Amino acid sequence: MNFNFNWSAVSGGAPYVTFSTLGISFNSVSISRLGNPEKIIVGFDEEQCVIGVKAYSGEPDIKAYDFSSRVRQGWIRIGCKDFIKYLQSLTGLDFSASKRYIGEYDAESGILVVSIRGESESGGAAEKGGTSDEKEFE
Repeated sequence: MNFNFNWSAVSGGAPYVTFSTLGISFNSVSISRLGNPEKIIVGFDEEQCVIGVKAYSGEPDIKAYDFSSRVRQGWIRIGCKDFIKYLQSLTGLDFSASKRYIGEYDAESGILVVSIRGESESGGAAEKGGTSDEKEFE
């Protein structure tokens, strides 16, 4: 038998991407899946209500967000309030209480895909009064 085990998968958890009125936050697992790039780009498929995030590789005329330099307590948050407002207007979702989604990493394209139509894990540590590192970023 030939397996390719990830020995840190259980302790690291899922690749969470959290949406709030302040922007989009990424936990250490999602950061790692993206390869901890210096910059990222964020795309949106409006028809399928899916966000795509990938490492920036010099694509012209696309806004790149600083990424690896923004790590704080294992999380990275990018500010994109206007996009969040737009997302709220399209979906009817309210991000005043943060919503956490599990991203799926597509190794072939190098894109972390987050479906906003799926179930979120509403009310992360901040809403529950927790003290995890996540609290500051939700």
